[in-house]
Amino acid sequence: MRSRLSAVCLAAALVACGKASSKDTNTESKVVEGGTQTAAAGGGGGGGGGTQVAKVDAPQTPPARAAARGPERAVYSLVDNRLSAHLTRGGGLLLPAGSAGFAKYIRFGNVMKGGKKAWELRQTEGGVKVARMTGKSASVFVPLTAAQAARTSVRVRVFSKGEGALSVKVNDNKDLNGKLVSGWSTVELPVPAGQLKEGENAISFFAKPSEAAVAWIQVGGAAAPGDDGAVQFYDPAQKGLQLPKDSTLSWYVSVPEKGKLTGDLSDGSCQVGVLATAEDGSTAEGKLVGTGSAVDLSALAGKAVRLDLEGLGCAKTSLANAALVVPGAPPAVKRGAAPKYVLFIIMDSLRADRLRPINPKARPDVPNFEKLAESSAYFVNHYVQGNESQVSHAAMWTSMYLAKHKAIAMKDILPDKYLTIDEVAKKSGKFTAGASANGYIRPKRGYGSSWDKYVNHIESSLGLRGADLVEKGLSFITPKKDQPWFLYLGLIDTHVTWRAKSPWIEKYDPGYKGRFAKDYGDDGPGGSDGKDLTDREKEHVRALYDSNVSYQDDLLGKLIAKLQDWGIYDQTMIIITADHGDEQWEDGRVGHGGSSRETLVHVPLIIHYPPLFPAGKFTEGTEGVDIVPTLADALGVPTDAEWQGQSLIPLANGAAGGYPWMSFSSRYELSHAARIGHWKASLMATGAPKVYDLAKDKGEKTDVYGKASIGTRLVLDPAWIFRTWNAEWKKSQWGNPAAVSSRFAADLGE
Repeated sequence: MRSRLSAVCLAAALVACGKASSKDTNTESKVVEGGTQTAAAGGGGGGGGGTQVAKVDAPQTPPARAAARGPERAVYSLVDNRLSAHLTRGGGLLLPAGSAGFAKYIRFGNVMKGGKKAWELRQTEGGVKVARMTGKSASVFVPLTAAQAARTSVRVRVFSKGEGALSVKVNDNKDLNGKLVSGWSTVELPVPAGQLKEGENAISFFAKPSEAAVAWIQVGGAAAPGDDGAVQFYDPAQKGLQLPKDSTLSWYVSVPEKGKLTGDLSDGSCQVGVLATAEDGSTAEGKLVGTGSAVDLSALAGKAVRLDLEGLGCAKTSLANAALVVPGAPPAVKRGAAPKYVLFIIMDSLRADRLRPINPKARPDVPNFEKLAESSAYFVNHYVQGNESQVSHAAMWTSMYLAKHKAIAMKDILPDKYLTIDEVAKKSGKFTAGASANGYIRPKRGYGSSWDKYVNHIESSLGLRGADLVEKGLSFITPKKDQPWFLYLGLIDTHVTWRAKSPWIEKYDPGYKGRFAKDYGDDGPGGSDGKDLTDREKEHVRALYDSNVSYQDDLLGKLIAKLQDWGIYDQTMIIITADHGDEQWEDGRVGHGGSSRETLVHVPLIIHYPPLFPAGKFTEGTEGVDIVPTLADALGVPTDAEWQGQSLIPLANGAAGGYPWMSFSSRYELSHAARIGHWKASLMATGAPKVYDLAKDKGEKTDVYGKASIGTRLVLDPAWIFRTWNAEWKKSQWGNPAAVSSRFAADLGE
């Protein structure tokens, strides 16, 4: 903790307050053999060679009750998100390897191509919770404070099948060598000054014999923990966070508007010191005492914050109901009549930044989008789950991430067992029709088995202009216009080849006479890979694209007019999104599939149906996997057990959210993007991630990984936890990875 909290610490507890002693520097490797363990049950991970015993201490002093502040609602529970907490013990960062929360310190690559994870999590060794190395080597990636980095030790509680060696490499420096004994031991390795650094650190372990089991790792500690490592951080009996003396728990969070930190202490002799340090260095601090007290964090609203909690006054402090709260009771979900009609439009390759409701500086004229947005729910931080058509469409159709649906290539077919969007509409009693000009989206490839009418215009050699798709779709439903119907339209005008659309091209780039006057594509006789264009030609290509944005907006206006002419507009739910965007030389490329830049994965999502979706702009992160559960919720169709997304109706009604959720996308299985608020990370398998502060760097030009630890960890902690359970994650049960529900840790046994 910072020195301002040190004043409340006892002199004997200086280590816990971040004060290094003259004994901080280790001069030789130490091995402590054997040992026993007594630890509180729960909280993930144990030490070496003993059993875990739960103990609940009776309160010594009755707690005081804070004055009432009026209704409040929790938007982020520290208790529910306990697996995101970082433990400080003995002044050093302590990694409970046996806890599922160890996932936030690891990395792995393409598991769909046979890639092997270096750590096998949630294992046991002789009744002790461990992470097991799957081979001879494994790494962890840890954030250190300046005080931790100044100390010079790495300690590991490890079980080995026989005598051998354990080497550690810190940030690509020379190996530090220690010994392994058969069974349990604590290996302490001195780290030369300067190798550990404030911020992110890479620490690699090499064990012989292989497949060593690790109970805990301590980095930058002034004092060695006991054999058990004091890894307990949650007591299920009290449903509270555990803060032993000389320890802290830290979370990387985003402070909501008017946010406060609250919590309850059952023992009046205990207190919790709170220090919030924001991404820009500003701070807020205070204490939690008794029950119902709060620390005001509103001065840090909208910022990424490291939130440090330190137990004071007791040998062990238990904190229940710890949460970030905002004023007001949760609103009730508005439940009007289900829509009789549904219009679902995917505008292929439509970038979010080309629509003025998201980017007021966007060039394309989109009057119909703007008018529709005034009476719709507009989700402005929406990600698709792929950066090209196949992965993202499959995610939208099935409510599954790539790790589960695994449809990457053209040859991949979605299994019939998946409950897809057309089947949801059919289960609600609707006539189902669809017309698409995306070559992937065909029923025989798994994209629907319940269509009453469907045509793929590429497959059937029909017109590919948006007007052709609209005409075909209307021809399907016009005879059924008085019956309940669901219509899907897959428009591709904003997908290459980009063809000039009048009158907009004349407005956006008048007088151009070059080789791309009429169109630009990446195939065919006049095709280009985008590398041989002049700056003037690139600007015209962008104008071609923008003319198609306006063209599709014009089609939207005509569709709305048709619904109004039929007298059914007020009974129609309109969902508009895209399957991906397109790069236009922001990073030297044009097209899609090549990265996870915002230009590719950030797309619009607008839902118009006031009886269920009050008008509003929602900044919480949403995803393409949420579309099918949202439609099912609106139509009264039961949720499918395999869906991974969640309905957005509670969010639109204010009964959920209030905290920036994480949006996630995959570039096939090669890399992944995660965004929370204005912080974005690109996960590059086992290599160093890239991190961007989009508030200052919309073009994603400056990687701040290792330089901005607070914002980095805000997004990396939930991203790697999510990646570890990507195929199993169900947001309807576990919540969003950025703010999980109480079921997440409980379902993992913690």
